[in-house]
Amino acid sequence: MVEADRHIKDLTIITEYVGEVDYLRNCEHDDGDSMMTLLFAEPPSKSLVICPDRRSNIARFINGINNRKA
Repeated sequence: MVEADRHIKDLTIITEYVGEVDYLRNCEHDDGDSMMTLLFAEPPSKSLVICPDRRSNIARFINGINNRKA
């Protein structure tokens, strides 16, 4: 477990999420577990997501970032 050395106020930016922006239809069958929705669209296959499979940073491991459903 990791803890901050002082209180972090709500909505404080800790790090930016890094990855490649792509359409959901191109990433939905990837093995990655940290895909983040950037823009919802209709139909859902045209939604934009950030896929951190090839490029990423510490943000993918911070609690609350992972929004992919199991």
